[in-house]
Amino acid sequence: MEELKSIIARNLVECRKAAGLTQLQLAEKLNYSDKAVSKWERGESLPDVAVLYELANLYDVTLDYFVCEHTEKMILTRRVRRERRQIMIALMSCLLVWVVAVTLFSFLLMAGVEGKTYLIFLWAVPVTFIICVVFSCLWWNRYSKAIFVSLLLWSTAAALFFTIPISNIWLIFIIAVPLQVLVIFWFVFRAQKQKEK
Repeated sequence: MEELKSIIARNLVECRKAAGLTQLQLAEKLNYSDKAVSKWERGESLPDVAVLYELANLYDVTLDYFVCEHTEKMILTRRVRRERRQIMIALMSCLLVWVVAVTLFSFLLMAGVEGKTYLIFLWAVPVTFIICVVFSCLWWNRYSKAIFVSLLLWSTAAALFFTIPISNIWLIFIIAVPLQVLVIFWFVFRAQKQKEK
């Protein structure tokens, strides 16, 4: 029985780390304490079957995955497959924005609309970064979130600069500077807060 506990504990740790979760984040998802998660991962206690079922769904594995020994290569292969799938979903979503932009641009040209129809492509850039921010919040680390939020900020400022025909529109970039500083402070603050936990 002790060997089974240690196998389950190792698999729980590997799955949690592969999912990029801390013990506290996992505990919050399951509505348990981080102490309970820690006990499971040290092999001091076992989660009940309902919790194992939730974990299996969360980690995209079968229930029997937790009770079998796995080689490092199997764990790495599963992690790489999941990361590739996440990147492909994000890329396809971003590509969809550009398909919509090209389609809209083409329809406007076919309808004989004249003017600044090229702005469709300019505004597709911040929309793309919105999608990247969403996916980075779901799957990736805080550094990618900070980068995509910054890119969203500056691409929106650039789109506004080229879209709004007023004389002092360049001041939009002056407004973007303190917002960028705020983004940096926010992510630094969040990083320190997570370290304290």
